[in-house]
Amino acid sequence: MIAVVTPSDVVLELRQAPLSQALYGASLVVAVVVAVVVLTGDFPAHFTILFIAFMVGITGYNTATALSRARAHADGSLEVRNRLTTRRLRRSDIDRVMLGRQGGPGSLRRLELLLRDGTTLHLVATEVPPLPGLKRRLEEQAAELRAWRDGAT
Repeated sequence: MIAVVTPSDVVLELRQAPLSQALYGASLVVAVVVAVVVLTGDFPAHFTILFIAFMVGITGYNTATALSRARAHADGSLEVRNRLTTRRLRRSDIDRVMLGRQGGPGSLRRLELLLRDGTTLHLVATEVPPLPGLKRRLEEQAAELRAWRDGAT
């Protein structure tokens, strides 16, 4: 059993949905199987090198997404790890918590923070496929984050 350990000052932690984590795990298995087939097959060397480089890039991107998170601390700070960047905000920096989309209809949904300086910060850790149960989970996460922002937790 894998347990997630969080520091004691963390009052809210947003991570990938279990379905997204399962899809990530499945993608790793598929990547390994395909890589083994390509490496043991009779393919030209340049194709094998290019294909393996592509697989490493995609797997790295998916791993960075799976490790993304947002942690709200008791001291009023929010640490947002989005793939390869980490940003620390104060409650007062956040104007609004919104539900957003990565693209048009049928695309990934996620939480977005509208900051007081007018910029929008996407929370990669909350990205979910457009399924009804996952949208409800996203709305619950938004409510929890709003409550933290307002000082209710």
